[in-house]
Order: sequence, then C-alpha cells, then structure tokens
Amino acid sequence: MKYLYSTALFCLMMAGCGGSADPVSADIPTMPVDTLHVDLVIGEELGDSTSTFGSIVGALTDSEGRMIVQDQVEGAVKLYAPDGEYIRHIARRGSGPGELGLPWGMFAFPDGRLAVLDLMKQGFVVFDDSLEYLEEMGLWPQNPPFQAAAVSDSQFVAYKIGQDASESRITVTRTVALYTYGREEWDQVLWQDSIETTMSDLMRDPSVLIIDTLDPLSICVGPSSTVFLSLKDGETYSITELDLAGRAVRELTMDLVPVEKSREEIMAESTYVTNYVARMSGGGGMPFEFNPDPYKDMVTDLAFGPDGNLWARRGTTTTPFFDIFDPEMGELIRHVVFPSEGWSWQFAVTENGILAWEEDPELGYQQLYRLSL
Repeated sequence: MKYLYSTALFCLMMAGCGGSADPVSADIPTMPVDTLHVDLVIGEELGDSTSTFGSIVGALTDSEGRMIVQDQVEGAVKLYAPDGEYIRHIARRGSGPGELGLPWGMFAFPDGRLAVLDLMKQGFVVFDDSLEYLEEMGLWPQNPPFQAAAVSDSQFVAYKIGQDASESRITVTRTVALYTYGREEWDQVLWQDSIETTMSDLMRDPSVLIIDTLDPLSICVGPSSTVFLSLKDGETYSITELDLAGRAVRELTMDLVPVEKSREEIMAESTYVTNYVARMSGGGGMPFEFNPDPYKDMVTDLAFGPDGNLWARRGTTTTPFFDIFDPEMGELIRHVVFPSEGWSWQFAVTENGILAWEEDPELGYQQLYRLSL
C-alpha cells in the first residue's frame, strides 16, 4: 500500500482471449498449472541494515542474477549477490545527489541503467549500468510519476495524475503516456481518463479516490515495444495492448465471477494502511478511516517473466495465481501458482527472475524470497 501516504498528503493539501461463455470461479484453472518454489530467503528480524527490511516497495533481478531491493522506511536501495550475500547500498536516505527522500518504485533500462522513482525529488534518481550514481531527473514538481517502465534506452512510459480544483469540485486526470528520457512533457498520451468528486466528499471519506488514483492500474512493456495496461477492477478482467501511438492492438479478457473480500481481509488491509501511514508520517496517522474496496481486483499486476511471456496476476484467488499469455498470439497458455496464502503478497516478475515479499507478514518482519519454477 505504498501509494497511501502520498495520497493522504494530497487529500489534505488540496475481443477477448481465454474467455468462456459463462463466468467461471476465480479459483478454477483453465490451463495447466505450474508451481513457484522458494530457493533463497533474505532478511532477519534483528540485525544491521544489511540484513533487515523496514518496508520493501520494489525489487528486481538484474542480468547478472543480483537482487536489487528498495526499502522505503530506510530510504535505501540494497544490492545482493545471487547467493544472497549483501554487496552494498546503492542509495541511502538523504537530500544530496544520489540519495533518496521517498522512494516509490524502480525500473531498469535495456542498457542497464536503474531509475528509482522518488516522490520527494519529484522524479527519478538514476544509476548507471555499474549501479553508480549518474544523475537526477526532478522534472515534475507538481505530480511526479507513480509508475514507469522502459520502452528503450531513450524512452519510457509512465503513469501520472493531475488535479484541477475549484471551490466545490476536484477533477483528477489519470494519464499513461510515452516520454523521452530527460524531458518533462510527454511525447504521446497512450491512455487517459478523469475522476470527479466534491471537496466535501473527499474530506468525508477519501478512500475511493485514494484507491482510484494512486495505484489504479498496472503497466508493462512487451518485447515488441507495445504497452500492456490493466485497470484494477473488481468486476472486469481486461488487459489492453497498446502501440506507441496509443492505438489498441488487442484486448485479453476472461469472464470471471467477482470475489468479495472477507471481513478479516478488509480489517487486515484497513489496519495495515493506517499503521503504514502513521509510520511514514512520523506517527501522525490518518485523519480518516480507510475503507478498502470490498471486491478483489481481477488483475493486480502485469509483467514479462523469464519465459518471455506476459504474466498477469489475479487478485481474486486465495493464493498468488498468475495467468500466462503468449504475447505474440494473445493466447492464454498456462497458469502459475505460489502456494502460500496471504492478502499482502507482492511480486517482482522480470525476465531475469522472480522475487516476492509480504507487505504485512505474519512473521512480523519482512523477508525477500527468490522464486523459481
């Protein structure tokens, strides 16, 4: 729930594939199912900053098999060897060059540069292919990106919001656009819509706007430089493939039965969000009660895996479950499951490997898991 802290601040400041004729249960697989296994664990309850995590908000595996982990509480990015040995900190908390204020996620360019999203620095902190500090791109003083993915060494796609407020109404515009590295203005809008609310409704219960603006979708870039986008929705399973002009290439859909969150899941999510915001705001907490969406999102994440296929994670199952699509044909070819229950599992699926962690672990402290089939 990394998006909620900044949203609370914002609120205070201002033809288908794999379908079927009838809806099917979200837990019923329609293709062969492979299982992910844990082959490495990093993280201890007590120790120094090399072996503990405060709040993991991003991770990836590089081309050498090393694991790069972003810790929001520490304001750090840590590098681990393929065997799990700590190598070094790539970045630490601070306001100086190469330091991080509020890290939010990260992505890698094809040439090996690493871009770390930092809301406090209003853009990206960039490291070269040796993971040494290169430069900062603080291009967006009003609304920095909340999510981004590389298209090439010189272009990326990013999700941003904009807001226009009058005395009584607030309009929030949601945009996914193509950018050239180093430029503030987008080259091409790929997708855009807007949400309207009133100031009184927002102050009474900003939960819906929080859910619908800061983390409402998932984007990734395919091997043919097309962009895959899915809105997080409790009623519709839909993934749209877009070319770089914003034209829809195809839509991947499935007809699934909506799944309500259990009372326990809603309470756990609400408690976690409240505690998270309190922790990130120095103990101040939120001046409102967070009300989670009562329905589970059909699709929560999109990524391209080590097999070169599109991995779409369902949010409706009791254990983490992925639909695997052939990106060329747009066909569902199999499923992948990680047999561990828990509402707060997060995954970093990349062409170089798969990592996972729990936002709200039962252990009481976070660990990073490397997974394999």
